[in-house]
Amino acid sequence: MASSRLVRLFAAQAIVGGGAALAVFTWRAGLPANALLASVVAMAAAVWTLAQVRSAEPKDAAALPADAPRLDQERERRTLQAYLDQAPTPLVTLDPAGRLTAVNRAARRLFRTDAAVADASGELHAAVAAATPAARGRVRLGTGGAPRTYALSVVEVVSAGGVQRLAALTDIQAELQTAEAAALKELLRVLSHEIMNSLTPLASLAQSAGELLDEGTPQALEQARNAVGIVSRRTEGLHHFVEAYRKLARLPDPAPRPVSLRSLLREAASLFEARWASERVELQLVLPDPDVLVRLDPALTGQALLNLLTNAAEAAIEAGRARRRVSVEGRAAGGGIAIVVEDNGGGVSPACAAEVFRPFFTTKAGGSGIGLSLAHQAIASQGGDLVLAPEASDRGARFTITL
Repeated sequence: MASSRLVRLFAAQAIVGGGAALAVFTWRAGLPANALLASVVAMAAAVWTLAQVRSAEPKDAAALPADAPRLDQERERRTLQAYLDQAPTPLVTLDPAGRLTAVNRAARRLFRTDAAVADASGELHAAVAAATPAARGRVRLGTGGAPRTYALSVVEVVSAGGVQRLAALTDIQAELQTAEAAALKELLRVLSHEIMNSLTPLASLAQSAGELLDEGTPQALEQARNAVGIVSRRTEGLHHFVEAYRKLARLPDPAPRPVSLRSLLREAASLFEARWASERVELQLVLPDPDVLVRLDPALTGQALLNLLTNAAEAAIEAGRARRRVSVEGRAAGGGIAIVVEDNGGGVSPACAAEVFRPFFTTKAGGSGIGLSLAHQAIASQGGDLVLAPEASDRGARFTITL
């Protein structure tokens, strides 16, 4: 009996210690609801375990009045219940017979019951039964008002009636709404970034086309026709890109077709020069010789390439070089192609190299951290790869697309 009591005491101590450690970790990780949940479950489980220790302690019948054990147990039960009632998180138990019971005041208020929890839909029962101590679950409950979402964490405790599940329910509706608002805000940032990234050179090309039309010479008319063609194609590609975000909030599925690599690079170069020539950023264009016909999605690949070129130009400007240079080279590579974009900016430090493709990661003061992430997704969705070459002292950053 003594050894069993010691085991239970050590178990209670371990539960409290583990719960405290988890609570500290989740709090420092910026998850206050998780920290509260870990703390409440650990304390509730410890109180429950200690209750079993107290109820299992032998009494000296000769030294106590006949009703002393019963009075002690009742006093102990009320004390433990008072502890549990102070917890702000609803606590329920699921016994081996499948009965749900409200353990503390918060649970009784939530389910409007004195003990047994009515669960007509069976959602709570199923959620508690399916949850594991190692993984937090989630359940959506409508308890007399608008449905709300609760995080659910369980521990298994041993009582006189067998192994029971003690579950804590933390209202995370506000957290979810905050996360949804943040996701919407970031989505709007993505859309505005991509729209402005394409509209600025398109507006410049349209203006140039108008000036060429005013000249009226055969050569000027041919240049204007080419500029208008680029504007038309890029506008269509941008519309396809934005429409996919509007409908699915993700990149569109690739629609590959045979494309001339030379044409793809020339179009990207025209858009680049329309945007960055006024900033005195030079572009060195190296076309494949002979041309390569490759099967890819021109809208997705063109957007990815434009994002890389824009990033390269910004890096060259930020470095403050006397000459701001960006190069793009396309070539055949094995059974596919490789496109290399390089700048003479400050490069990417080893500490940041592993993060550059992570959404919203940026080292620029006014950057959004979107362009490289979208470029990486656009290429990866076609079965290709976009990589950053290791840092080198004689150049800036070098990105390579392989398809």
